[in-house]
Amino acid sequence: MVDENRSYLESVVGFVGVVGGLIAIFTGVYQLWESNQQGVRNLRWEQAKMAREMVNNMLADEGWKAMEMMDWDDDGREYEINGEKVRINAGTIYAVLENPVSDARAKYIVDRFDRSLFLISQLEIAVRSSLVQIDDVRYPLSWYVGHRMCAKKALFEDYIKENAARETLQFFERLDEWNQCQR
Repeated sequence: MVDENRSYLESVVGFVGVVGGLIAIFTGVYQLWESNQQGVRNLRWEQAKMAREMVNNMLADEGWKAMEMMDWDDDGREYEINGEKVRINAGTIYAVLENPVSDARAKYIVDRFDRSLFLISQLEIAVRSSLVQIDDVRYPLSWYVGHRMCAKKALFEDYIKENAARETLQFFERLDEWNQCQR
């Protein structure tokens, strides 16, 4: 009977050891999974933070004036060019991009527009490398595409192909607003 009790006790202890080991394994796997999920959340937070910084820097850059110039269909907005106040509106932008003459106003517009296209190419590179997600950097450019660029898509597309990095057009092609425009 003592041998039977000892054998039974050894079986119970072995079973408890196996159960304890399984619990430890499952606990470790769960902790690993939870840690991985926290890492995913942290990465997403960092992507969103980087996207906000990139968009804010774009809005503060001189190149953003190219988009602001397109905000006005009527009298436009005044800009100081070589000490002189000049009115620029969307029509002015379209005309200069169609036929970039070399007067001071055209140079001012082209310089701002080219700078803006460079900044957009940087957004594409950041999206492609997973530094940011497209949904975090699509606005406000998506608004300008849908409301200011779409009607002149062929003009913008031709200008971008001729004067900007290919990443610029690739960024626009990620936007539904761009893809829904007719060329």
